[in-house]
Amino acid sequence: MAESVPTAPGPAAATTVHLRPAAAQLARKGRPWFYRDDLQDPALPHAAIVRVLDDHGRDLGLGFTSTASKLVLRLCGPWPGDGVPFREQLFAARLAAAVERRAGRLGPLDGVRLVHGEADQLPGLVVDRYGAVLVLQVTSPAVEQCLDSIVPFLAAHTGAECVLARNDTAVRKLELLPQEVRLLHGKRITEVTIEEHGIRHVVRPFTGHKTGCYLDQAPARLLVKQLAKGRRVLDLFAYQGAFALAALAGGAASVLAVDQSEAALAAAVAAAGQNGLTGLTTQAGNVFDFLRQQRDAGDRYGLVVLDPPAFAKSRRELAGALRGYRDLNRLCLRLLAPHGLLLTCTCSHHVGHGAFEDVLRQAAAGLPFRVLLQQRLGAGSDHPVWLSLPESEYLKVVLLQRAD
Repeated sequence: MAESVPTAPGPAAATTVHLRPAAAQLARKGRPWFYRDDLQDPALPHAAIVRVLDDHGRDLGLGFTSTASKLVLRLCGPWPGDGVPFREQLFAARLAAAVERRAGRLGPLDGVRLVHGEADQLPGLVVDRYGAVLVLQVTSPAVEQCLDSIVPFLAAHTGAECVLARNDTAVRKLELLPQEVRLLHGKRITEVTIEEHGIRHVVRPFTGHKTGCYLDQAPARLLVKQLAKGRRVLDLFAYQGAFALAALAGGAASVLAVDQSEAALAAAVAAAGQNGLTGLTTQAGNVFDFLRQQRDAGDRYGLVVLDPPAFAKSRRELAGALRGYRDLNRLCLRLLAPHGLLLTCTCSHHVGHGAFEDVLRQAAAGLPFRVLLQQRLGAGSDHPVWLSLPESEYLKVVLLQRAD
């Protein structure tokens, strides 16, 4: 049975928040995040929907508040009039627009990011759809308080049979929100099948990484499928082998998937069998150690996919993360066969495009062959990038080639 979602009064209090002049100027340029020092009045309601004004009382739209963390105000776009809407009105409008933007990707086997936080004017809310299953991730107390408006709307407008919260992300600790995984609506569905580029994937929404699947890498997986024909492929940090399956479907001569999780690799082998794909082998172990062993053995691959976890989850970790990315990419470049390809990724928003490509230049320095930058990719169109918020372009994917 689904658990009840938090309840709160229907209409939001008619609360206004004033920004200081410098913060108001940033808000007009599109900046959505503000700290207590950005506010004229330090008093602030917790977990509320508020009307945001500048120092002269001019409207800057609506915002979600939090007094639990340093980030006390997140703007969520304009709204008619000068008051605060009923929460049902606000979320119905925002969610309907988000669903409409993905209208062509709502088939029974589609996997799609349905709500993408700030880019859909719903900061603190992510919704992924896997066929009949919706997975929510909430990182804002104001959104948490409004789940009883959000969940029924989503269920009614998508026909979802199962809606669950994957609120086990560490960032919720900053908002003093509990880390939990719970059913919000419908029946408990522990496995669901989606299809991407002709390949079927089993998603485990209650236990899989993130919300069950890395939907953002769909464009990169399509590129791997297009490039893999006849190549010997190495898939690093493979998880359940989505890149490996794409390479096999594209005609790879063989694929070796490496990950620390034996259970994830077993799922990759099962998925290959379910898709009628052959040529997959797996190895469980530390990727750094594996790469050093392969380097010393002189092994070579026609295509290497490097998709590590986010090394920089905060700015404090950035310097160490950049060293890690440099060392990994240098090891991978050394494993490329003549004219071989490296598809390399970072999913940390703290690592910008310039910083990542600087790291790749450092990794290539001094090698006995030139390295060409062939292509840049990012997340799919269902993960829209808000131009005014560079942090929303968190995923960077670069295709490199060894030039002989």
